Amino acid sequence: MIDDLIELAFAQNIVRETLPCPDGCDEYILARTDAATTIWLWVRPDGRFSRAFGDEGPLSLGQVVTMCGLSYTARRTATPAA
Repeated sequence: MIDDLIELAFAQNIVRETLPCPDGCDEYILARTDAATTIWLWVRPDGRFSRAFGDEGPLSLGQVVTMCGLSYTARRTATPAA
């Protein structure tokens, strides 16, 4: 699921920056729909969700999806059919 979420975030221009972390995780800095702040999301080396933080503190994966406005509908609309 996290791979699909990251792919979706890239497709919708929500990923602002990617960084490697000393603990082996990949850090993604994501834009929020309110554009006032960002969300930091970490993915473990095995491809699993590690953690996410926003101004509110720790966030669940579902909260990240909602706060970033990620949508499969938007991806289908933006990507022309082959």
